[in-house]
Order: sequence, then structure tokens, then C-alpha cells
Amino acid sequence: MSRGQSQFGLRELSESLGLLGFFGVLARVAVVTALGGWASACDADVAAEGPVPAPRRAAEFRSEQVRTVLDAAGQAIQTRGFASAGDEWRGFLVEQGSAADEASLRGGTCYVLLGAGSDALRELDLRIFDSDGSEVSQDAQQGPGAALHYCPPHAGTYYIAALATAGTGLFAVRRYEGPTGIDIRLDDLFRDGAAVEPPLPERP
Repeated sequence: MSRGQSQFGLRELSESLGLLGFFGVLARVAVVTALGGWASACDADVAAEGPVPAPRRAAEFRSEQVRTVLDAAGQAIQTRGFASAGDEWRGFLVEQGSAADEASLRGGTCYVLLGAGSDALRELDLRIFDSDGSEVSQDAQQGPGAALHYCPPHAGTYYIAALATAGTGLFAVRRYEGPTGIDIRLDDLFRDGAAVEPPLPERP
């Protein structure tokens, strides 16, 4: 092969490679453009669907069974001189787990706490601790229903603890307040985990 032929072949090869490089650049631009359009479409779909909602907290869940039990027990307590005080406290407990809620209690006043658990929460216990962490009261009920009566000696911050002694499930606790000096009965509020319906008033 002559020198001229060799130079001509190299020139052709160089031009061919240049064309291939040019078309390669065009191909890459087309791919990037397509990917950008796809990403924009995905972003638009996400924006149209709105932000992903945050997971719900345990306190937002409600049990119809728990509500029914506490309504009946609370009705009975209110016929015994006590009135509802504060918001209902709700949550979820695993077996042998516990949760605590802070409460401001007044001296010269007595309190009744009523608690109830869902079917799978077989044993719910309630306790009260003072600001030093000492236990000052606990319920003596058996089963998913719990009740205790406590008259704090002075005003202060107390802690209400709910414990899942057996089972796992939703629970709710309600607080009632009333005067001191009342020997209130609590052992007749629950039977087999359900609230006992209060007796109807006698007709004259």
C-alpha cells in the first residue's frame, strides 16, 4: 500500500469515527431528555397524590367495646357523687408493657380512675405515683376492667400508670372527681371484663 493510500484510509477512518461520535452524542442527549421527561411525569404524579400521610398514633385508635364499658361504669360512678374530670387517655399496650400519663391533682378532693381494655388485653392494672415516684394507689380489679379511688393529701403532679399484666391491646382511662369522706364502692363496676349496668331508679 502506498503512502497516499494509507493517508486516505486513515482520513476516512477518522471521519467515520467522528460521525459515530457525533451520533453517539445525539443518542445520549435523546436518552437524557427522555429520562428527564419521565422523572418530571413521576414528580407530577407524586405532587397530584399529595404528601404521604404520617402514621397514626395509638391514641387515635378507638375501641367500641372499650367505650361501651367505660360509658356504663362511668354512669354508675356519677350516680355515686363523682363527676367527669379531664380528657380520656387512650393508648396501646403490649403484654407486660406500661404507659404513664401526667396529671395535676388537687388536695381536698378524691378521684376515681376507670380503665378498660380491648378483648386481647386480658388484665389491665392502674396505679398512681407521686412526684417522687412512690406508688400511692393501685386498683384491685381482675380482668380488662380497672378502677381505683385516691384522695391526694396535697395538690401536685402525679403519674397515672397503665400496665398490661396479661395480653396486648387498646386501652382507655377516664378520671372522675368528688368530695372526700365518701366510702365509694368499686368492686361492682365490672364483671368478666364488662361493665355492670347501673340499676334503674325505683318507681315511686
